[in-house]
Amino acid sequence: GVFGFPNCPGEIVYFCDIVRDLLNYGAYVDFVQNFLVQAQYWHDPLHLDTYRAKSQFIADINNEKDEKHPEYAENLAKLENFVMIKHTEDTMVEPKESEHFEFYAPGQADVILPLRESQLYLEDWIGLRALDERGALHFLEVEGDHLQFSRQWFIDSIINVYFIP
Repeated sequence: GVFGFPNCPGEIVYFCDIVRDLLNYGAYVDFVQNFLVQAQYWHDPLHLDTYRAKSQFIADINNEKDEKHPEYAENLAKLENFVMIKHTEDTMVEPKESEHFEFYAPGQADVILPLRESQLYLEDWIGLRALDERGALHFLEVEGDHLQFSRQWFIDSIINVYFIP
């Protein structure tokens, strides 16, 4: 999930906070959830009950709702490898650490909770811990902005490592 406006914060941090507050009011409205895919990725750490109740996609697929779906974890754990790529200068995804399934600690929007300390991981809601325990969960980083990497980096770091061992 995300909790920020693309390309913010920047030099106009106050403006970014206002936009984030406005998104909090509209992102969980059924009409918005049904017609804007971006709203389905909105994850508000300050209002977790609303997020869990109103998010139609990301809270469900991350198995964060009260009713858990064990098949989500079972299916993901069947992967041979799960490779996560964090872009070190990402201005599109906020926080960029969510590219590694890390997110703000509950109830605030400053401190990032490491994946391995999160309920999602500890209770293995989607199978990440099972993957990690068998060495199939991989955390990669690449310099650059959102989805910016060279063809050679992709070949060397992904294709040659995970597809052509």
